[in-house]
Amino acid sequence: MLLMRTHVKREPCRRCQILRLYLLLVIAVVIIGFTMNSTLSHLAGIQPIFFGYLFTSLAIVTFAVKYAHHRLQKAGKQAKSNY
Repeated sequence: MLLMRTHVKREPCRRCQILRLYLLLVIAVVIIGFTMNSTLSHLAGIQPIFFGYLFTSLAIVTFAVKYAHHRLQKAGKQAKSNY
């Protein structure tokens, strides 16, 4: 038995949006690579460990900000409950 959909959505599904964005970014990287080859040569000195340090420090800073925000909210609630 053949089942047919009666309600067809006009907007693309989430999976299609992700695939389209991915393909667009791949094409953009290829175009940038071909057109700006000499301009991007100064980036050759970047080592992969730099990104490790970058993401680790970003995680630590994010944690510190969220923890400080949590502690300030907790202290504010305790100050209000004491009155």
